[in-house]
Amino acid sequence: VRGWDHGVFIPMLCMFPEAEVPIVQMSLVAGQDAKTHWDIGAALKPLREKGVLIVGSGLSFHNFEYFFAFDNQTQQEGLHHSSVWKKWLTDVICDPELNPQDRKQKLLNWTSAPSSHNCHPRGEAEHLMPLFVVAGAAQGAAGQEVGKEYGKMLNVAVSQYEFLN
Repeated sequence: VRGWDHGVFIPMLCMFPEAEVPIVQMSLVAGQDAKTHWDIGAALKPLREKGVLIVGSGLSFHNFEYFFAFDNQTQQEGLHHSSVWKKWLTDVICDPELNPQDRKQKLLNWTSAPSSHNCHPRGEAEHLMPLFVVAGAAQGAAGQEVGKEYGKMLNVAVSQYEFLN
């Protein structure tokens, strides 16, 4: 029997240290297909409408080559790519003028975004998939960036979002 994944345990411990809320952990679908994860979120929308908190614990950037770079040039490359990616992701998620269908299409086509593969190398985007679940549950509504004070981690720019609508 496996216990809680660190992607569940750590955020829930921070949010609910007394463990007073029930938690259901879900696994990602193999293959890292954004649309599949979006559709899972869309299927969870009725629960969201009933007040169930849907948390997608992942990371907007996940490339170990840049995380643990020791040389200045590689660190600067990682910071550049992560900053370009973060700007694209934040613009798409947070733009109130972008209609939900266009937001969905842009997010589902994330691999064509600038620096996307530098931030999530092919086959290593499992930390990004939870974003598609929560965006799908929000049906493409605009989100907002939160925790901006934590915008850098291990030499790279990172971001976190919430969808309130």
